[in-house]
Amino acid sequence: MEGSGPRPNEPEVPLGDAAIATEIAQAAARGRGADRAPTLEQLLAAFGEHAPTDAARRRVAAALRVAGMGVRPDLLTAEPGQRLLLLPPGASGGRSRGRAVLGLVGVGVVLAVAAAGASLLGSDGSGNDRASDSLPPGTTTTPALTQAETTATTATDTAPTDTTTTPTDTTTTQTTTTPSADDQAAADAAERRRKRAARLKRQRAAAAARKRATASKAVTVRVDATNRPTFLCVEDGKGNQLFGGTLSAKKVFKGRRIRINVGLASTRITVNGNPVRLNGSPDGLDITRAGGAKTLPLGKRPCS
Repeated sequence: MEGSGPRPNEPEVPLGDAAIATEIAQAAARGRGADRAPTLEQLLAAFGEHAPTDAARRRVAAALRVAGMGVRPDLLTAEPGQRLLLLPPGASGGRSRGRAVLGLVGVGVVLAVAAAGASLLGSDGSGNDRASDSLPPGTTTTPALTQAETTATTATDTAPTDTTTTPTDTTTTQTTTTPSADDQAAADAAERRRKRAARLKRQRAAAAARKRATASKAVTVRVDATNRPTFLCVEDGKGNQLFGGTLSAKKVFKGRRIRINVGLASTRITVNGNPVRLNGSPDGLDITRAGGAKTLPLGKRPCS
């Protein structure tokens, strides 16, 4: 940092300039980096200089050195429009910042009366002076955050975000329609008809199954001609002759179908143990398990 003592060939520092420099030093010590980076023209304007002449540069540089302020780059070599870095007292060199600030406070007390009328740096009424207030309008600065505000902001930024998803109730309400009495009666009647038809179908199927089972079984036919010999001709269902001639004794025939041509009605015939009556002499019978004994007309009897 530049030395605080006067340099050779430097102008004397008026009390007003010293007060301005002191105000800038105090505000820069409290402000953030943006408050310590005015342009060359803004810094000169704070001292009432509107052109970066060599004399204006030397005047402001001398005032800032009295206040213990440093400037980078040097005011004498800075280009027009270039931003400057204000180094508050204690920012560099051997002194600590706390001691430099105390020194500046002493300068402020000595120059308070002169600064009241000559200072171009205003106060916002709360004692929070800012270096940016010393600069012409149009210069935008960002206020500094206190340590507590910085801590609170950091805690807020790093706080975990609650990503809990609340389940959505997707229950579907079902609407039940109550049928009318007429509709219910019609439905009941249709159900009864359906059950009755199904029952009849089952009964018919069972009867047909029984008939097929019965027809598939052999019948036993007994012919007894012991009282009077008789003519007898017997065939099975395929036309095979089982007996042909005169029978004077007992004879048993078995098969699914038995066809008989018998000469005398006195002949005794039983089917599965049940007697069968002959209608005349001669007579013909067609005997099955399912149909029993049926009379055969002339011309369709065996051996005819």
